[in-house]
Amino acid sequence: MIKLRAPFNYDTDEASLESGLACEDLSLAQQQFKDESDINVIMERFNRTGEVIAPVRLPDFGDFTEVSDYHTALSRVREAQETFEGFPAHIRARFENDAGRFVEFVMDDANMDEALALGIVERPGHTDSLDVSVPTDTNKEATE
Repeated sequence: MIKLRAPFNYDTDEASLESGLACEDLSLAQQQFKDESDINVIMERFNRTGEVIAPVRLPDFGDFTEVSDYHTALSRVREAQETFEGFPAHIRARFENDAGRFVEFVMDDANMDEALALGIVERPGHTDSLDVSVPTDTNKEATE
């Protein structure tokens, strides 16, 4: 026998509790921002002042004279990311798989000893410690 559900023949609250998802984990929502994101508070502020409050992001300042254009900058970032991804897993894990953390680590002279121990930088004046040359097939063509 087929039973059709209708509001008058079953308890909708009980059905919702049976089939619903109970989220009992600790919430990760940051409650200090609740008023900033509440549409009622935003509209009340707009009605009083006539201005919509947009998130303000201050500009970044720095020395970007070495970067000639967007394409060059993006190419450098991609190259750094690809280089980082080529490292062994234990080295990437040391930097939580974040190429930005790796760059910050390498740029700090205080980390030179650890960088040498990890094998990610060469000892100054010692160029044969890392050979990253890739063999090509040019010799193969010359012998054929």
